Amino acid sequence: MIKSENSKIILGIDPGIANTGYACLLSKEGTFRVLKVGVFITKKGYTPSRIKKVYDFFTELVIQFEPDCISMERLFFAKNVKTALLVEEVRGALMLLSAQQSIDLFQYTPLQIKKTLTSYGQASKLEVKMVAQQLVRCDLPKSDDACDAVAAAICHAYNEDLGDIYD
Repeated sequence: MIKSENSKIILGIDPGIANTGYACLLSKEGTFRVLKVGVFITKKGYTPSRIKKVYDFFTELVIQFEPDCISMERLFFAKNVKTALLVEEVRGALMLLSAQQSIDLFQYTPLQIKKTLTSYGQASKLEVKMVAQQLVRCDLPKSDDACDAVAAAICHAYNEDLGDIYD
């Protein structure tokens, strides 16, 4: 991995049981380069197996890109309690991964992410995506999950001292 002294690799994650967005960004002096972005998808089935698949995928991503930190979107509100609990289980697995790999984990609410990127906490997903695309200077996938992961990584780059860290 090409990384200079004053650069940092941030792994942004938008957690989910069916779709988990991810983005590996190289951050250097306020500029960003997308190393990898996408969505990891699990099919319906036995929940522990799905969570293990997410865990295994992100383990490989961490090994490949050696991020300096992880920036994960925090669950702020959920219409469906069952889905919210499943997302929290995925988040727990990702927290375990960060601890096992000794990678600092930071969390930001959707409001914090939107406010950081657009200066408006009620910005639409499209507005956030447009700002994120300008900052990374490339087109992002159509997936909201992937774009949310990019936004989480950018948010952390601008707010390193404000995120909730779990030691």
